[in-house]
Amino acid sequence: MHIHWAFPLLFPLSTLVVGAPTPDSTTEVTSTEDVSHSDATSPFWQDYTYCQGRTIAPGGGEWAPLKDAQIVKLAVLHRHGARSPALGKLPNDDTEWYQCGKPDEFVFMNKGESLAAARSPFMKEEVIIDGAFASKLWKGNCDIGELTTLGSLQLQELGRTLRTVYVDTLSFLPEKMPSNIGIRHTYIWRTRMSVENLFQGLYPLDTREPDQTLTMNVKPSPIEVMVSPASACPKLANLTAVFSTSAEYNATMAPYTEVQNKLVDAYNASALTAYKPYLYDSASAAFCHGLGLKGDLTEEDIQVAVVPGTSGYHNLWRQNSQAEVVKRLGVGAWLQEILAALADLSSPMQVYSAHDASLDMFLAVVADPDLPWPAFASNVIIEQWQKADGSLVVRMFYEGMIVPAHPNLDCDFSGCPIETLESFLKQYIPTDFTAECKL
Repeated sequence: MHIHWAFPLLFPLSTLVVGAPTPDSTTEVTSTEDVSHSDATSPFWQDYTYCQGRTIAPGGGEWAPLKDAQIVKLAVLHRHGARSPALGKLPNDDTEWYQCGKPDEFVFMNKGESLAAARSPFMKEEVIIDGAFASKLWKGNCDIGELTTLGSLQLQELGRTLRTVYVDTLSFLPEKMPSNIGIRHTYIWRTRMSVENLFQGLYPLDTREPDQTLTMNVKPSPIEVMVSPASACPKLANLTAVFSTSAEYNATMAPYTEVQNKLVDAYNASALTAYKPYLYDSASAAFCHGLGLKGDLTEEDIQVAVVPGTSGYHNLWRQNSQAEVVKRLGVGAWLQEILAALADLSSPMQVYSAHDASLDMFLAVVADPDLPWPAFASNVIIEQWQKADGSLVVRMFYEGMIVPAHPNLDCDFSGCPIETLESFLKQYIPTDFTAECKL
């Protein structure tokens, strides 16, 4: 059973998933001077920044209505917005994190399945960092990996863009908020807050009924599939661990020794072996929030450092002799959900509020392997269109551009026949997950 959290969207809208075979990620992949890209992927690397994902825009870029066709389904897969460091305070880092708490988020308890006049008082939560062990965390008002004010604003802006395209331009989504939109977020708090903010932009208060509620679905952490389900799949956990010590993985890290050493020096972390894999996360999060750079680090260093910082995850699905098996075990369950959502035309829209690692593993299946790591608030937009002859085709956008399809997928995402996409994705969906996950 899914857990259903029903939150009345009547209030102002206001933890851990990484790029290595370790916990969370706030990460990007940016090119270095000696890395070249194909004609298909080069546009994705131009003007790319880890701090802010790009999206579609009417009247500019690659998006335009599909000619002689009608849109019948929209799916949005997005990363949460900007956040505080996911691994907490580094021992030698004095960065203060007063970046959270706005916009305010209010909740109340309500008995029954519909809103009633009688309910508990509105409650507001604030993070306080004080007391006997306050020195274990930074000064500020942010929890570890918490969505910041910047992150909230990023998702509100994404919501406004979706409204411009799918309400104002296409007239596909209604002016007033419908109640039959599918919403999924992970068990990590920032994804829930992110999708709340997205809907603040997509359907502002004046577009909702006073007692209207949207239901957000979340799976408990042991069975979540929008992040790698290694804890539920022993074989996947084993393959992940093997890759982390493999020659293939070491080869992806070798070109980045200099920038990694520079991070160690900047954070005075030569003796902090356990923290070294996560230095890029603290450095990039601080940089994206305008909190400065440590030591001799430069903006270019931040962009480059995230490449090795996320390689253990990014290349698990790509530069790995077992990549096809890993994709089947690690992404198959989510692909199954996505295909079911695309087939359900009773709901106009499905939203998945997830993580950089979530989008990255999805793209590993469907896209050219050489795409940048998902930035804060980055998104994959999937449109299903019905053509005049009744056939269904899928368009897919990432970073505001048509996704270059994986070399093994025999179509392109300017209009991929749904049958072709389904047939391809079903190769990665086990018929018996329990059996295939056994060691």
